[in-house]
Amino acid sequence: MTVANYSVKKSLKRARKFINGAILVVFIQSILAFYFATFLESHPQVTQNLKLVGSVVFILLTVFFLGKGIQNFIDSKGEIKKKATKSKLKPFLHGIFISGLNVFPIPYYAFVSLYLSAFIEDFFTNLVGLAFVVGTTLGTFVVFMGYAYLFRTIKHKVTFFIKNINFIIAIITGLIAVFTIYNLNK
Repeated sequence: MTVANYSVKKSLKRARKFINGAILVVFIQSILAFYFATFLESHPQVTQNLKLVGSVVFILLTVFFLGKGIQNFIDSKGEIKKKATKSKLKPFLHGIFISGLNVFPIPYYAFVSLYLSAFIEDFFTNLVGLAFVVGTTLGTFVVFMGYAYLFRTIKHKVTFFIKNINFIIAIITGLIAVFTIYNLNK
């Protein structure tokens, strides 16, 4: 959403600077995740415990975003409140800071690595690891640029999305929690 905000309220140039900062962090996170996945592959008992912890985290996130959505709905009475907050950071540093706060990609990329290792022989090699890291970084860049251009072109139609973002995130995290709990017994 910050990418969309930069694109709509500021400029595509500033959005690109933000994206560059964000993908630098994604690059580092995907490296950490790949090496974390190599550890998990050799210690499968840890994976089961992480699934349980992850389920609890996603349940808590679901409750949090559901509460924020209800609070925003009650406070705004159907209208969007525009908060005039300005970052004192330059877009590149803002991208690094915001992406650095988001640690969810690390376990996500680790489990994607483990999943892919089931299909690709010798997955945990340096060459495949480099390809994985470059792929996640470029994929993130493409998605963020897509956000920047998409929200810039439909900026007058995003009211519903902005108004209900907390409910949307609550639904997504709730589904992830249910799916993870269901798969714990497998």
